[in-house]
Amino acid sequence: MGNIETLQNKILGKVQATGEAQVQDLQNELSQAMDDYKNRINKQFEHDKENFIRKQEQQFEIRKQSLANELRNSQLTHKQKLLEEIIQDVPEEINRSIATDLGQMIQAAMQKLDSNQAFELRIGEKSRQFISDDQANKFHADYNMMQWGENVADKSGFILTQKGMNMNYLFEDIINELKPQLLIELEKQLKA
Repeated sequence: MGNIETLQNKILGKVQATGEAQVQDLQNELSQAMDDYKNRINKQFEHDKENFIRKQEQQFEIRKQSLANELRNSQLTHKQKLLEEIIQDVPEEINRSIATDLGQMIQAAMQKLDSNQAFELRIGEKSRQFISDDQANKFHADYNMMQWGENVADKSGFILTQKGMNMNYLFEDIINELKPQLLIELEKQLKA
């Protein structure tokens, strides 16, 4: 019986050693699989982190550019508004600066008309004060076909009308017509 027990113990020892070796192999395999999994997770995390950072940087650059565009547009709008305010004051400045020459301007414009045809002179309400009674009488004496029209409300300068055609010398209208070119010129002067 001793042999059987010895044989049994040997077999149990071998089985136990084989089982422990298999358990050890499985543990090593599981440990390697866990390490591989941890490495994959770490690589994926780093990859996702880099993608996240890259996307955040792109969004930051887009937002930064958007804010820069908004600022530039705001500055341009503000500058445009200031330039338009300057231009808006030009007719009044012209009216004041040529107060003494307005009669001569009207005289020069009337010389371009057909003196044998009736025409109408309308003075801007803001400029009427600069035409003296003497000048008005001289216009009538020089141009007997001239008729006085009503003053043009809230305007400076004058309008001559002959044969249904208006020759508009109202400063506000002239400035409005020239406004795009004036804005360009003012812009150039600001950059110089």
